[in-house]
Amino acid sequence: MIKNVKIINYKKNPFPYLLKANLFVLSSKYEGLPNILLESMVLKKFIISSNCPTGPSEILKNGKFGLLYKSDKFLDLSKKIIFFYKNRGLCQKKTIQAYNALDRFDSNINLDKYLKVFKF
Repeated sequence: MIKNVKIINYKKNPFPYLLKANLFVLSSKYEGLPNILLESMVLKKFIISSNCPTGPSEILKNGKFGLLYKSDKFLDLSKKIIFFYKNRGLCQKKTIQAYNALDRFDSNINLDKYLKVFKF
């Protein structure tokens, strides 16, 4: 097991870093729509996210597609990271389920639903 964690500052283009990552951790206290979670799902990265208001729990389906921890509970976060490294098979399964569920964010599918409501 690799025992290194690299924390980097803000990057305009995080994708080269995300592509190399084994895991994505969102540690926000507040979010609107955390697009980075969707981007991580597209890249098939396992996600551990704070369960901050508006976003992560909806995107991760209350933990079905990744792990959630209470914001500011960093001991819980550390346990989730250890869980990831000890349970790669289960986490990979959740990652694939998350990837396969991304169509619920497809703009064309959602536009069609919207138009049906208004019968356009």
